[in-house]
Amino acid sequence: MAYDATNPPQLIAQGIGGKGKVWLYKHTDAETAFDDTDYITNAEAIGMTTGDVVHVIDSTNGLYTLAQVTLDADGNGTLSAPTAFA
Repeated sequence: MAYDATNPPQLIAQGIGGKGKVWLYKHTDAETAFDDTDYITNAEAIGMTTGDVVHVIDSTNGLYTLAQVTLDADGNGTLSAPTAFA
């Protein structure tokens, strides 16, 4: 399936000054879909920044994944396995 902007990730925590945001994204897509490049088409518009952490729940298969956001120049977000936390 494709990302549905009517069901965006929800901000659940952030550090002082808005840095280090933590998001929750519950959906029916499998990991093979949500880790596609530019999957979250409105990432910047909803306040995501590169390095934010996302708790991803695949409600169809009952799976949980921890992901990290990378924004591109167009404001789209790619979710991938965390490599390091800033």
